[in-house]
Amino acid sequence: MNRKRRNAMMVFGAFAILFTGYPHVWSIYQPYVMKAAGWSTGQASICFYLPTMFFVLGNILGGRFQDKKGPAPAMFIGGGILTAGVLISRYMLLPSPIWMYLTFGVMQGIGSGMIYAPILSTAQKWFPGRTGFASGVVITANGICGLLMAPISKTLLEAGGPQLAFLTVGLLIGVSWILGTMFIRKPEETAEEKIAVFYGETHQYTSAEMVKTRKFYYLLCTMMCGLMAYYLTSPLSQTLQTDRGVSAALAVGSVMAGSILNAGMRLVLPSLSDKIGRIQCIKGVILLSMAAMVFLITGQKILTTLAVILIYGCFGGIMGSFPSLASSIFGLKHSGQNYGIVMFGIVVVTALSPCITNFIAAGQYPVNMTFFIGFVFSAAAFLFLTKLEKEIKNEKQEEQKQELKPQIKLQLK
Repeated sequence: MNRKRRNAMMVFGAFAILFTGYPHVWSIYQPYVMKAAGWSTGQASICFYLPTMFFVLGNILGGRFQDKKGPAPAMFIGGGILTAGVLISRYMLLPSPIWMYLTFGVMQGIGSGMIYAPILSTAQKWFPGRTGFASGVVITANGICGLLMAPISKTLLEAGGPQLAFLTVGLLIGVSWILGTMFIRKPEETAEEKIAVFYGETHQYTSAEMVKTRKFYYLLCTMMCGLMAYYLTSPLSQTLQTDRGVSAALAVGSVMAGSILNAGMRLVLPSLSDKIGRIQCIKGVILLSMAAMVFLITGQKILTTLAVILIYGCFGGIMGSFPSLASSIFGLKHSGQNYGIVMFGIVVVTALSPCITNFIAAGQYPVNMTFFIGFVFSAAAFLFLTKLEKEIKNEKQEEQKQELKPQIKLQLK
């Protein structure tokens, strides 16, 4: 019975999390929305950034609500907000974009976060010995949203415009919301009690305790700096290649290949980290990101295309590995809310990356300046991760010393 419940939770949880990646196909919607509502490019592009920012707030709210009431109530409220936000968006193609910002931006972001946190946390609790695998499975669904929803959205937009697309996708989200709420359940208490023993981590940090540790800030800065290369490169991925002589077909193909690698890394890397260590896996990803920035700086066509594919994969590796890394450091009991706070690094990088890009464009600096900055941020991420590793080792050594003290006293007596 437990195995069936676990499998049902993983399947329908992954189905629900699939739609939390919906904002990443906004670039397909943008020209249709601009034409229908008469918005400028700047007004329309905000619809991409808002869901990402409020997604983090939704994770914190969903994690906190889950800790108090359980995953199903959190899923029910979050899914309802998400479904309503997308469905109402079909009526928000008005001269002023404010209402679309509220529905597609704020409501979708908060709703997505509120279902993401409890599904991810519950999946890890069902697999206390393989949290990397569990988080990888459900996060991969988020990563493949673009691959699945891009062609579906394009067909709907051409057939009936944004109104039909928002209605159809909203109904699909509603189905995933209902099924997810029905099947998301925590494992038995006896299984949860084994979690701390498995990790050798007897203390399950609350969010208030977590933010008082140096480990939290090292982890937060690693996420922020590690993702910067992707956020700086992704908007340029196609135009940069064509400007350097790569064919349009190959440029589009590289983005598709990068999306596949992104999804694959979300599954493979967390599962691998269960065996060889989470920090070591993330170090490898950051080194790949640094190499990709160097490839982009060289300006060669083949290396530019390879770098674009790699940087998408690195993004998936970081997003897939961080939930299990955070849980292994701070415990699983409050993992939903704790990881939501760690994800504040995404808010910072989402807000900061356009500022850097605009500064470079306004100053008419060469495009390679963008990639040099990406390299510097990746190097900083590697440094913060090394600091985190050292901090964890020092804490373990201190704990061992404290455990030995009573034994030494007994021997002296």
